[in-house]
Amino acid sequence: MIPLSSAPYTLPFVGPGTYLIFGIVLLPVYVMVAAWFLGDPSDRQTAGLGLAYLAGLTTALWGGLFVVTMLIKVAFF
Repeated sequence: MIPLSSAPYTLPFVGPGTYLIFGIVLLPVYVMVAAWFLGDPSDRQTAGLGLAYLAGLTTALWGGLFVVTMLIKVAFF
């Protein structure tokens, strides 16, 4: 059973919503990436390029949100 209301958390940035987001909401993305590599016809180079774009976009979004969060923290707290 997943502890949804236990605090304090043992890892930084891990809250109750983390399990929901990475486990359930992103399930279609996991299936899509698996289909790129396991589907027929499969092209490893194109699938790798798609995976690189997906990882780059995710890194840019999360990195930007982290920077903005730190700026808000410095400005208001």
